[in-house]
Amino acid sequence: MNFLDLLESKQIDQSLIKEFKDWVTYLKDIKGFSQNTYNSYSYDLVDFLVFLNQHYATNITNKDIIDLDLKTLRSWLSDLTLERNYINVYKKPLSARSRRRAISSLKNFLKYMKTKSDSYDRPFGQIILLKSPKIPKSLPKSIHEDQVDILLTELEGVTKKNWIKKRNKAIFFLLYGCGLRINEALSLTINHTRDLSSLTIMGKGGKERMIPVLEVVQDAVKDYLNYLPYKINTHQSIFVGDRGAPMQARTFQRDLKNARINLGLPKTSTPHALRHSFATHILKHGGDLRTIQELLGHSSLSTTEIYTEVDEVNLEKTYRSKNPSKKS
Repeated sequence: MNFLDLLESKQIDQSLIKEFKDWVTYLKDIKGFSQNTYNSYSYDLVDFLVFLNQHYATNITNKDIIDLDLKTLRSWLSDLTLERNYINVYKKPLSARSRRRAISSLKNFLKYMKTKSDSYDRPFGQIILLKSPKIPKSLPKSIHEDQVDILLTELEGVTKKNWIKKRNKAIFFLLYGCGLRINEALSLTINHTRDLSSLTIMGKGGKERMIPVLEVVQDAVKDYLNYLPYKINTHQSIFVGDRGAPMQARTFQRDLKNARINLGLPKTSTPHALRHSFATHILKHGGDLRTIQELLGHSSLSTTEIYTEVDEVNLEKTYRSKNPSKKS
């Protein structure tokens, strides 16, 4: 059952379903949300509407949204922490991070509706008062420097095809050598390779950043392209799967998982851990925190500062020596 069918089955008012459709179109076509964010926001709102149907035991209309109060919103947030005994989008309890996102999704919808009618001022004001759950502090999981080379060697060994070995090596170097996210690496096209001395990357929230590329990373990408058995057009991703279709992130995730299992490395040895390792290892060897912030594409320095707490004790010393204002 898709989510529109779910709304229909719960007899959500058709005018409200239309508002939902208009909103998700707005998110995708006007706001330019990524597919993942667009999907998550859509799921969150459907989940909320079905919750209201269950909570009020009646058909839900626009009036029910207009009449939302803080008590109902708190009941919804509490419901998200439980095993649901009724059919809804989310069956298992959501994490604090996912609940915070659900609040943002509903807040976004109410803000959108507020631009169409002043009657939505009240529910928007109510959700502003709703306290978001605190997210437990979680440190990025990096890979120890001594394990990087053996992990790469093992990754190359998970396939017998030489061009795939070179493909995986190139992606590995882009993540560990440039700090790219896996989806950023897989979005690279031939146009990006015209001059590999630097890469211009469009990151989260449409934020653009330029990253210098080490010679060893350049060589790995060029070597892969020389062995690539498929022709690709200018705007297609340079990274392809076994049959020549654009490569999916899960393909590299699978290969890296097989490599880390063979080595007995922890589950935290993921593609994203390579990006964390890029930042952690630079900082460990005296890199400047603001430069790392720019390379990673973090909007706030406070996001980057968490790397001072990762793994090695001397990271904090390095951080303080590079940032005199932080000395105690």
